[in-house]
Amino acid sequence: MSRCRLFENDGYLQEQINPDLWPTVDDSRLSEMEKNRYLNRREAIVMYFKRVDMKEIQRSTQISPQNLRRLVKRCIELDENGVVWGFRALIPYKKVKSYRLDVLKKDRNESRKTGEFNLLLETHPDIKELITELFLGTHRRTLEPAMKPLNIHKKFIDQCRNKGIPLTQYPFNTKNMGRKALQRFLNRLGYIHFGKQNRRYGQEAQTRAKHTGEGEQNHPSTLHPFQRVQFDAHRIDGFFIVDLITPEGDLVSVTLDRFWILTLIDVATRNVLGYSISLSKEYSASDVMVCFRNSVIPHEKVQITIDGMKYSDVGGFPSEVYPQYTSWAVWDVICFDNAKSHLANLVKERLKNLIGCATNLGPVALPMRRGIIERFFKTLEETGFHRLPNTTGSNPDDPRRKNPEKNAIRYHMTFEHLKQLIDVMISDYNGTPHGGIYHQSPLELLGKRLNNGLLPRHLEEEKRSEVLFMQTVITRTVRGSQTSGKKPYIQYEGVEYRSDKLAHSAHLINKELRLHVNVDDLRTVKAYLEDGSEFDYLTAAGKWSLTPHSLQTRKAINSLVQRKIIYYTTWDDPVFIYTDYLMKNATQGKRGAANKVTQVREASNKNRKRVNESAEQTKVLQEAEERNDALERARQISKQQQENVEYEIYEELLKVYKTKI
Repeated sequence: MSRCRLFENDGYLQEQINPDLWPTVDDSRLSEMEKNRYLNRREAIVMYFKRVDMKEIQRSTQISPQNLRRLVKRCIELDENGVVWGFRALIPYKKVKSYRLDVLKKDRNESRKTGEFNLLLETHPDIKELITELFLGTHRRTLEPAMKPLNIHKKFIDQCRNKGIPLTQYPFNTKNMGRKALQRFLNRLGYIHFGKQNRRYGQEAQTRAKHTGEGEQNHPSTLHPFQRVQFDAHRIDGFFIVDLITPEGDLVSVTLDRFWILTLIDVATRNVLGYSISLSKEYSASDVMVCFRNSVIPHEKVQITIDGMKYSDVGGFPSEVYPQYTSWAVWDVICFDNAKSHLANLVKERLKNLIGCATNLGPVALPMRRGIIERFFKTLEETGFHRLPNTTGSNPDDPRRKNPEKNAIRYHMTFEHLKQLIDVMISDYNGTPHGGIYHQSPLELLGKRLNNGLLPRHLEEEKRSEVLFMQTVITRTVRGSQTSGKKPYIQYEGVEYRSDKLAHSAHLINKELRLHVNVDDLRTVKAYLEDGSEFDYLTAAGKWSLTPHSLQTRKAINSLVQRKIIYYTTWDDPVFIYTDYLMKNATQGKRGAANKVTQVREASNKNRKRVNESAEQTKVLQEAEERNDALERARQISKQQQENVEYEIYEELLKVYKTKI
């Protein structure tokens, strides 16, 4: 027998001939007899690599040199993943090589078909290629997107017939014509090509299999509060109603279409920083900015009118509990998906120039990369909306869904109730222990981080105005004419904007002004000259300056006017005309009309307190309102005088013609 040890031959990797680098075995999982046998083998292998004499090894372990060499060969083999088997190969009854049929073996059992399928694929590799491509759908051999194993088996048999395989050979000489062996082969294909085979279960499963569960680049540890936030929107699983007055003066309850809740959550502490509600069919860039605005400005509790409901004593929003640290606090990185409203110029420009944060859009169609916000929405539904009688459940077949629209009307569950419910639920969520942060509440964890000196960045003092969150910049040319005597003005979205200062600045005619427009309230715009110097606040002409209205509402009104569906005069408030039109549609059951009228009502609330609104802008609006009131009074006086004159003329005519009234 050669005295040369196996591991001294050339061609072996270092991890194959060094037992210290081999994978280990947890021998506690073995039975007592198997464990003793494994440890005996292990001791022999270690002695072999320490160059102990073979006779000494046999005397110590009772393992013959021939058997020991066989065990060493098993240990230094590589598995299907290219990793050395090592001590795993010493486990009793462990199979380290796949079975291969030996057709030349003399004592072969002809009744057993083990290995016949693999032998067939090795003999005919084109059949193996056909099966693989049909299963993975990687070749256009068929238009069927996900062929079932039963149909693949039919193709397999047809291909075997085309090859001229006799009926006395495999697979025709078996009961199921190799169907079970084919099924096992397809299962192995699924394990080997995990990412590709997931297309059989849909595009979402395929994308998730390819892009998740690998690496740690998307899961960095975030300790600093407000360092990274996640944003997303979720359609509320429930129906709610709104009370409207019909043209005949009757009060009716109309069901709102399902709408959205938009939320911003802090990754480090799991605190929900703010939210907004969008009544639109699809939320817009303005709705996104409203959510950001509500997350930055100090939060105020809503007034609760639902009997028995109240805020938890340990809950709240960060700006309420830690106002000195988190009021007007802003974040460094925001994570959201590639939704159209997220990529709008308004959102990108405000995030960059106002909040000063970076954006992380993440991969397409992978909401699991923003798992924290997705998990919050699930909690919000399971602990809140899904417990209400008006819930729609998770899907149309959810047993919790029992006539949600009728129940909303029956229990009079209004939009105002929803606003209170959401504020209380999110406030309580921030004060509830969370498993993801070691069973601390988000507010409790935030307090610890703040006490450790991890303070968030704050918005600059000069930027702390609610209006700035909804601001966009446009350019308009000053119009007017000295020849016709028309004083300077600018035109924006079908409405003239004027001011006394602009009226006396004829030198600006045909020059451009930069306008800072608050898309949430178009009653006024702030104008700047071409060199960037501030010029003046311009006010919308006529009744457009009375009722707050958004850019979306302005465009909707203009569209209806152009289509000759609604009309208004100089003395009419266009927003009121539009609201009456929507209410009429809503009471007639037109889809989406109730949502729109509620949205316009919310936006036109004059009494809503706007944080840090410019005193000059307030003054301009007051002057516009006073001017409109004066015009209205003058109109009433003129109208009354005209009626008096007509009545006097009528009385004179009566005297002339002696006609009684």
